[in-house]
Amino acid sequence: MSEKAVREIFEALFALTDLRQIFRETKPTYKLNDEQRKKVREIVESVRQSLDVIEKELIR
Repeated sequence: MSEKAVREIFEALFALTDLRQIFRETKPTYKLNDEQRKKVREIVESVRQSLDVIEKELIR
């Protein structure tokens, strides 16, 4: 596994930790305000990008 893939794994994990924190803040209803919804979109996109890099690095 490349160093780049490992770095992206950590980036994705950190982003998912941020997502987890949003869920903690909104429990038990998990209703998101506009700012939280925007942040969730950004986090999900970031994780997708990291997964793309990880996949490309592992397949090479």
